[in-house]
Amino acid sequence: MIKSTFYNLPDSKRERVIRAIMQEFSSAESDKVSINRIIKRANISRGSFYQYFDDKVDLVEVLIKSLVDLALEETFRAISVSNGDIFYTYSKLLDIIAGFSRDEEQRSILCNIVKNMRVSDSLISEYMVNRFKGCDEFTAFTSSYSRDNLRFPEDEDVIALQQILNGIIRSAVFKIYAEDESIESVKREFARKLDIIRQGAFK
Repeated sequence: MIKSTFYNLPDSKRERVIRAIMQEFSSAESDKVSINRIIKRANISRGSFYQYFDDKVDLVEVLIKSLVDLALEETFRAISVSNGDIFYTYSKLLDIIAGFSRDEEQRSILCNIVKNMRVSDSLISEYMVNRFKGCDEFTAFTSSYSRDNLRFPEDEDVIALQQILNGIIRSAVFKIYAEDESIESVKREFARKLDIIRQGAFK
C-alpha cells in the first residue's frame, strides 16, 4: 500500500519520484522493473523508498493513478463544456486516453501495462485483482450528467449506462495499446457503438 509519507512529500520531490517510476516502466517490462534504478533516478535512498511504498505493486498503482487523474480532470472539463452530455463526455474520454499515445513515454507505459494484463503478469495481476477499482472514479460524475435526453434518468440507470460505456472504453483501450489497432479505426468503431446505445437497437 502507498504510504501517507509519499503523499506528504513536497510536490517537487513527489513528482521526481513519480517521474522516475514512469521512466522505469516505460523502458522495462513490469517483471524486470528495478527498484535500484528507480531510487537512483529519483535520487532517494532505499530506506526512503520503503518509507513511501511497500512493494512494486504500489508502483503500478502510482502509474495508473497518475494517468487516471489526468483523465478525470479532462473528463470534468468535457462534462462542463457539453452541459452534462454523457455520450459527448465518453467520446472525449476516449480522445483523452488515445491522446496518451502521442507521448512516447506514456504510450510505452500503457502498452506495457495493458499487454501484461492480457498475459497475467504477476505484478500487474496482483494490482488488478486486489486493488484496482476499475473505472469507479468516473462514477463520481453520475450526478453531473444531464437527464434531459435520457430515457432512463434515475441514478441507478445512469450508473448502469456508465458501466456499459466503461466496458466499451476498456475494449477500445485494449485495441489501441495491446493490439496496436489504428486509433482512427478504434474511434470509428467506438462512435458507432455509442450511436447504437444512444438511439437504441429497436425500430
